Amino acid sequence: MSTIAKEILSKPANALPLISQFTQPKNLYRALKVMDARGVGENVTTTKLLNKGFKDCYYKVTQIKFRGTEVDHGKAYGIVVWKGKVLNNGKPVEIRGGLKWNWVKYTPTTEHVAEQVKASQS
Repeated sequence: MSTIAKEILSKPANALPLISQFTQPKNLYRALKVMDARGVGENVTTTKLLNKGFKDCYYKVTQIKFRGTEVDHGKAYGIVVWKGKVLNNGKPVEIRGGLKWNWVKYTPTTEHVAEQVKASQS
């Protein structure tokens, strides 16, 4: 065994750097499978949209159909919210690009939430 490997293994477990799959880019299905209720009810968006500066553009996941033993393929459906406005009259559509881009959980901005509260009170 090399000296570097011996040195790493001789350190206490809490001193080792934590390298997990959570730091790796995730497709939609891998991101959803670790969320509560397998992602149903969660807001998700692509890192591509976030990097381009789009705010309040996400999907609210309504249904997921996983395929395969690894649970990293399938179909997902959700309500599209684009720039704070619900599209398609709130009707769920298939989420496209699930395997193509990196997906993350999305938390709406406080301004958007405040607008929704105002609208529901009127």
